[in-house]
Amino acid sequence: MTTPRISDAQFELLAERLRAVGVDRRGFLKVAAGLATLGAAGFNARPASAAPKLAPGEKLAKEQHLRIGGGGWWQNDPSSHDFNKDLYCGGVAEIWAGLMKFNADFQAVPHVATKVASNKDGSMWTFTIRKDTGWSDGGPVTARDFEWSWKRQLDPATAAPYASFLYDIKNGEAFNKKQITDASQVGVKAKDDWTLEVTLEGPRGYFPVLTAYLAALPAHRASVEKYGDKWTEAGNIVSNGPFVLEAWEHNKHMVLRRNKHFYEAKEVTLEKVTIPIVGVAAGALPYDNNELDLTLLQVADLKRLQADPRASRQVFRYPFPGTWYLLPQVTKPPFDNLKVRRAVAHAVDRENVVKVAQGFRSTIVLHKSRPWGIQMGNEYRGNEHIRPHSAEEES
Repeated sequence: MTTPRISDAQFELLAERLRAVGVDRRGFLKVAAGLATLGAAGFNARPASAAPKLAPGEKLAKEQHLRIGGGGWWQNDPSSHDFNKDLYCGGVAEIWAGLMKFNADFQAVPHVATKVASNKDGSMWTFTIRKDTGWSDGGPVTARDFEWSWKRQLDPATAAPYASFLYDIKNGEAFNKKQITDASQVGVKAKDDWTLEVTLEGPRGYFPVLTAYLAALPAHRASVEKYGDKWTEAGNIVSNGPFVLEAWEHNKHMVLRRNKHFYEAKEVTLEKVTIPIVGVAAGALPYDNNELDLTLLQVADLKRLQADPRASRQVFRYPFPGTWYLLPQVTKPPFDNLKVRRAVAHAVDRENVVKVAQGFRSTIVLHKSRPWGIQMGNEYRGNEHIRPHSAEEES
């Protein structure tokens, strides 16, 4: 299938949709670059296998258990794990799987979908759902799950704060704004269990990209209808990703287990993930106390750990796009004066700030071993492919 041409006007619409879910200009440019480099397969390109490959003589630890957190990861207890209702719930994305996902080149590729097709101008998209994946209770994940979930998100009764993310769907905005009340008029329909047809407000050659974001994840209808807002509590939740929430002791920790019904379950090395709720003020202390295997590192701990011959080998950097800034209160003196604000802006020694911050122009992580494929965020959910340290590495 030839990918429909994406006009400049469509790119502006895409930027607007992504802004609705907090994606900044840099994030948008990554998406645009991925779209620009789509090959002949278009959105049907398959991602490379992410199963771990052992080096010669290397062995996996007997217990495949990762403890991750601290440094800003889950510093507060999530309000839920219901991304379909609230993108900002603070939950664990790795218990879900969407129609598409991003590969290493930030291209949207099939995930729960096996095939993506469109009409000539990209105003209608059809997703073929894979038959070899299931919900954590063993039930099949179907096109009807996505139809119901997206309409739930657009339903004004749900009050989803980012419903505009799906306004490209025909009548999605009108339904969300109560201009129409019949959900059957919204342009997302399951033709059968394995075929999802999405009719849009016009040509949207980028639409499969949107389905790779957290905002397009499904919810489990039976659980929502049975438990209401408590449906993502441990014991109630049914999810469709590589992991399932086994335990959640509020304000203390969460425990994930491998979802044996996930289509790539054989490639998921980890059996268990423990995520403690750790405030930023704790710094690297939980890691020092061997309570964590992987944590984000704050500036205050960096110099100390870099000076430690053993700990310095456990510190690594990876790029993380973001912007930190000072925001003056413009309604109060002296910052109500434009000239003062400009003077302060000119006075900031940006190069020296980087030096004082120990080179924190990239994210710094502390780990007891090498992680494989983890980026805990909206762009790429890969910690089903993390490989914990082996017994040899631990010694």
